[in-house]
Amino acid sequence: MYVAITGSGKYRVIQFREDKRIPGTKKKKAHVIKTIGNYEQMLAEDPEIIVKLKEEARGITREKKESSAPLTPSLSNQELGDESEVTESYHFGHSLILRLWETLKLDKIFAKTAGKRDQQEVMDMIFYLLVHRLTQPASILACSKEQVKYAGLPEMKLDRLYDVLDVLDASKEELIAHLAKFFEKNTNRKSNRGYYDVTTYAFESTRWGELRMFGFSKDHKNNEVQVVMGLLIDNNGIPVTYELFPGNTMDQSTLTTAVARLKDLYRMEKITVIADRGLNGGPNLEFLCKAGHDFVISYTLKRSSKEFKELVWDEAGWTQTVDSKTGEVLRREKVVVQDFKYKVPLTPEEIENAKNKAGRPRKTREESIPVKIHLTWTASRASKDYADRQRMLDKLHKKIEKPYQMKAALKRGVNQFLEMELDTTDWKISEDKVREAERYDGYYAVITNNLALTTEEVTTIYHGLWKIEESFRVLKTDLEARPVYVHTDRHIKGHFVLCYLALCMVRYTQYLVAENGIEPISAGLLMDSLEEPRVVVQGKFPDIVLTPIQVTNTYMNLHRILGMKPLRKNMTLTQFRSVTKIDLLRNLK
Repeated sequence: MYVAITGSGKYRVIQFREDKRIPGTKKKKAHVIKTIGNYEQMLAEDPEIIVKLKEEARGITREKKESSAPLTPSLSNQELGDESEVTESYHFGHSLILRLWETLKLDKIFAKTAGKRDQQEVMDMIFYLLVHRLTQPASILACSKEQVKYAGLPEMKLDRLYDVLDVLDASKEELIAHLAKFFEKNTNRKSNRGYYDVTTYAFESTRWGELRMFGFSKDHKNNEVQVVMGLLIDNNGIPVTYELFPGNTMDQSTLTTAVARLKDLYRMEKITVIADRGLNGGPNLEFLCKAGHDFVISYTLKRSSKEFKELVWDEAGWTQTVDSKTGEVLRREKVVVQDFKYKVPLTPEEIENAKNKAGRPRKTREESIPVKIHLTWTASRASKDYADRQRMLDKLHKKIEKPYQMKAALKRGVNQFLEMELDTTDWKISEDKVREAERYDGYYAVITNNLALTTEEVTTIYHGLWKIEESFRVLKTDLEARPVYVHTDRHIKGHFVLCYLALCMVRYTQYLVAENGIEPISAGLLMDSLEEPRVVVQGKFPDIVLTPIQVTNTYMNLHRILGMKPLRKNMTLTQFRSVTKIDLLRNLK
């Protein structure tokens, strides 16, 4: 494990990473173990933070080696026999996935949508794809070519694996509803609260279709087609529902669909939606208010109205926290209740009526709602904002000296600090614009239409958004939902149903770990613990002895949490099936 600083600009973060070999190759791929926090902010708070984190990483590496050392779970003194006696070995870590599959009662969902297909074959294939996604994520083609021997699972034909994506697509709505009921009953889910955000998933292709479209890529893959995913999660970080949209869909237009789905799932009359500033457009606010829902959404001061900015600069109403030793102001807060104004596009009927009136026809109308605005300033955030801007200005100075680089730089928003005229290369940095930007250092605002919430409550609720950012990271990095290799719309939809189910299993397992008072585990470590265990077969049928190897402490903890029988060092086929629910005889016939 090592410390990595990744990202660019103000989004640079410190992470614990680990290099893992790509199966079947000599290449390695970096896996994120944990995201520590924003680089600039943490450096401002502690200049020695990198040194400290490196030492922590070394300590974690030592602990992981100890915890992941192969165990010998046994009540027998019999040792593994001579290698000549070993006839075969199989992966069996997916016994935990099978346990979750049975706990979630997924058989009855996929049996309904199998149609005229063989139900057992369909469930075997879906389970196989799910196991691969949770252990060695890969394309359907790679799954077919690189099939390793999983205990109890037959080999799958490529065309049948592609075909089963149609079944997954057909299962989406019923699967989401089924999982929603399960998690509401078996976790401390607050079904009247949902965290919502949007991301994009690229294809290694420029061929567009109904879903595959060019659009603004959050992964900076603007030369590839993409789809947009809107994901809604609960207070535990467990997914509630999701929707796919064409790749050219704007973020703001996706929220209403997700909220309507949430209300449909739980028959809730009132829901609190927590979202980032990219989703606080007028149509969304109008929809939420008219539907009787609450919202907690961040607000960008720089792009706010003149009246809102004056509210920030007005010194009346601010309270502050001061360092008792240095007298330095650490934090300032201000809460204001007022009417929040926003603009909503006119309907076609309203536009038509507006044409009949004198003057230029309006395209928007102004609405207002009573909200509580929670304004906050912190010294740490001010330091971060300053460092982010200085880094951008340093890069800008260098690029001005190289005009051929400026075209690309302008697309990244650095023109906010430039004085320039159209069709010219005579660029220079505007000191007035820099000073104007400095005024906003350290400030941020969160608005809510729930006037009963305190600043502490709003802050706690809003900060839960990191869970959805983490879910997107797990989907993209650990579960490798991108790039998407399938092309038909049904197969694309089926692929994301599979990824969604895998994410639900990861998050639910992490929830169970936390509920049992065990040290939290990352998605990467969880997937490693599922991929590593193997069972060694000694002897010939019917005189077969089975011995589990490469079983880690993490696996054993999960095994216990899920209520499974203890593993033994040497087992018969019957004993192994009793413990794991895996019929190894299917492989030995």
